[in-house]
Amino acid sequence: MTMKKFDRKYQYPLMMSMVLPTMLLGMSGIMAFRNLPVGADFFSAWGGAIAQVVPPALLLLAVVAPIVRLFVTKVLLKPEQA
Repeated sequence: MTMKKFDRKYQYPLMMSMVLPTMLLGMSGIMAFRNLPVGADFFSAWGGAIAQVVPPALLLLAVVAPIVRLFVTKVLLKPEQA
């Protein structure tokens, strides 16, 4: 049985959908672990760090991603030939 594969045009959205959660959860875990008091519960500290990091990070992504895409398509890439 073969797995159905996605078109190449979905490469970047697929990569972002895998990298972004990994980064947000991983960086929150690292931050929680580094600031963890002795004897404290890691998972509750990690949950608190996720609650502090993820909402502003998603808002930042919502603002920065369109600006970066506009900059790349208008300034850095050659225009498409019709």
